Amino acid sequence: MPPKSKPKKDQVLKRPAQAQAKKRPAAKSVASQAQYVLVSSYTEKHGHVFSPRINEAKGITVFQRTPGTADEFGSLTPVWSCTDFPSPTYMCANRARTRIYTVSEVGSDATVSAYAFDASSGKMKLLNSVETGGAVACHVSLSRNERILAVANYMGSVGLFRLQADGRLVERTFLQEHERLGVGVNRERQEGPHPHMALFDAQSKHVLVPDLGLDRVVVYGTDVAGRLKAKSHLALPPGSGPRHMAFHPGGRLAYVLNELLSTVVPCHWDAKTTSLTAIGEPRDGRFVYVSNRGHCSITVFRVLEDGLLERSSSAFTGPGVCDEEREVAWPPRDCPRDFDSSGGLF
Repeated sequence: MPPKSKPKKDQVLKRPAQAQAKKRPAAKSVASQAQYVLVSSYTEKHGHVFSPRINEAKGITVFQRTPGTADEFGSLTPVWSCTDFPSPTYMCANRARTRIYTVSEVGSDATVSAYAFDASSGKMKLLNSVETGGAVACHVSLSRNERILAVANYMGSVGLFRLQADGRLVERTFLQEHERLGVGVNRERQEGPHPHMALFDAQSKHVLVPDLGLDRVVVYGTDVAGRLKAKSHLALPPGSGPRHMAFHPGGRLAYVLNELLSTVVPCHWDAKTTSLTAIGEPRDGRFVYVSNRGHCSITVFRVLEDGLLERSSSAFTGPGVCDEEREVAWPPRDCPRDFDSSGGLF
């Protein structure tokens, strides 16, 4: 039997489209395939902002990620940027990733803004903005029911904001001023109260506020009217400078990051008694990731069975700078302020 002749090249290309479609898997939507990285940056010079390229800053930039190989991150392509929102220093998102909230860290008249996010294009649209009631807004978080925003103003206050069903900001429902308790050990950084984060607990019945100036984490209860009431606080060693904290997925452990002492404090959290006590991973509960602002690095800690931490490794974040240079380089210019390792927001 003579061998079958091979089809000509043009015959292969002219196969019916219907026959080709049967062999191809169903295409995924553009939105499900797209991966984005959202980056916020300072747009104005401040005493702690040293970048020589501050005049080039865009505020918020959305990058689309093209995946690389198994051991490579891939590449980033900018698809959208916002230049009319000054110094957006922190962002959070709803669970559907359709709404982005950010605060403006300016010296006075700080604002919190709501954006609609289009996952098919990576573009954002401003919905509205509201004044925070304080100065130098530095953190924002969203309650579990996605009806309330909590904002920390670095110059001494914490505010709650009600949201509409479409994600827009309605009004500020409460503003809590932190009491001035004198000057701390670090006279330059602790001359007064400096709330650096406002974090809801798992049930959104409490807001925990690390105050860098007071060396304490203040625990507030929330009510249906959108108000705060101080319940307790965790006092940390003088000069600690608590900046951020994170809850373990189990809900009973928390980790407080102290900026001034460069330490992490594991804590027990009891929501019933509003007790946060030091016991001296987020996401999967196995690891804690810490950004070191002055050292320009990210340190990984392993969570032990008793909730304590064991240092695992560190990775420098600056491009092509050796260890010797890092020890004397000041001011630092490639410092990680915050990041999301889950891929949830990004």
